[in-house]
Amino acid sequence: MEEDVEATVRETLQEHSHVKELADIIKDGIRLQPIENGFLNHVFRAQSSDESKSCIVKVYSSCAKAYGEDTPMEPERSQREVAAIEYLNSISLRCCPNIILHNEAKHIVCLEDLRGFISWREYLLTSCDLKAGAKLADTLVTLHSSSHRLKVGDGEFDKLKQTFCAFPLQTAFLCKTHFIKPFSDESHQNPNLHDAVRQKLNEVKADAAVLKALTLAKEWMAVDAGDCCIHGDLHADSLLFKDEQIKLIDLECSRIGPPAFDVALLVCCYVMLYHYHQHRAQNEATEGDDGINHSYVRRHILDLICITLSRYMDGMGRLLGDSFDHHQVWKQVLLFLGVEIIAWISGPPCLRELNALPEAQLNCLNTALRILHKQSLSLDTQDLSKLIHN
Repeated sequence: MEEDVEATVRETLQEHSHVKELADIIKDGIRLQPIENGFLNHVFRAQSSDESKSCIVKVYSSCAKAYGEDTPMEPERSQREVAAIEYLNSISLRCCPNIILHNEAKHIVCLEDLRGFISWREYLLTSCDLKAGAKLADTLVTLHSSSHRLKVGDGEFDKLKQTFCAFPLQTAFLCKTHFIKPFSDESHQNPNLHDAVRQKLNEVKADAAVLKALTLAKEWMAVDAGDCCIHGDLHADSLLFKDEQIKLIDLECSRIGPPAFDVALLVCCYVMLYHYHQHRAQNEATEGDDGINHSYVRRHILDLICITLSRYMDGMGRLLGDSFDHHQVWKQVLLFLGVEIIAWISGPPCLRELNALPEAQLNCLNTALRILHKQSLSLDTQDLSKLIHN
């Protein structure tokens, strides 16, 4: 299968050798390097023979790559990613890689290779840039407010809904991976779970507050739900970082949806990274010194959580005015956040640095329970940081 896809990619690049950026890559022969971290698509780095020129090539098939034909998906995800990149770059000053080529017939997109950038997750394993994190929150405010029903009016919003309507198959798949499978008995098959974590998950899955939050999350993420354009899969590996710049990638899940989902998924990654650094700081004597000041990074990630949430909520309120339902969005952020933390620990997708750290996984689950049990409309960012730190 991978060989067939690779052959199609080579053929497509040759067909479009008139495109300058591709001509520089293929003139002396193409080197294709698979990028393995994608669940949905086949992704390659296409390089010139001397590796001086490159681009990223994504192939959007009719099923999810990691799950096979049993998980059908709309191949029109390629059009969606292109539309989302064009829209985001038009409103937020080049926050996405440039599009080099879009072959609609083969559902192939070639994108600028952001050389020198690393994933935001990878960076946050060793350090924390609060300025970059604040800029990311501002980018979310720009995306959500610029496309919000309250800002553009019903006529323009209907046009956005046509461009960014949720794909039914993709939505069903994401709902299953976020809100169904992690809370079913299937999650017990996750080989990375320690027995103590499995036992805790049994308790979590039976919790009334968790079950209520799950029901609401499914309703809020339904195909026809939402008030603005969202990224739809904004975890820390969907972001690339370099020199205080953060770029958004993997936008095929963009849709009209609830803005709180983007915020909650991002903060969920921050919470898991916080507990990773907390564990490493507390166990440095027994696990060894890796040269990273985990206590320092942990404190800054907690600050990053507060900055992200306060900057986002303040920005949305400022740009949308009194019509912005601050309390409802805050409630949705907290409920999505609690559910997402549980889903990521239950797996299969998980912050891989936590796989061998059951104590950190348990701390994440306890944080999720505290948030879902104590969430209220008056809970502010400082109170939330106390629940995470507790």
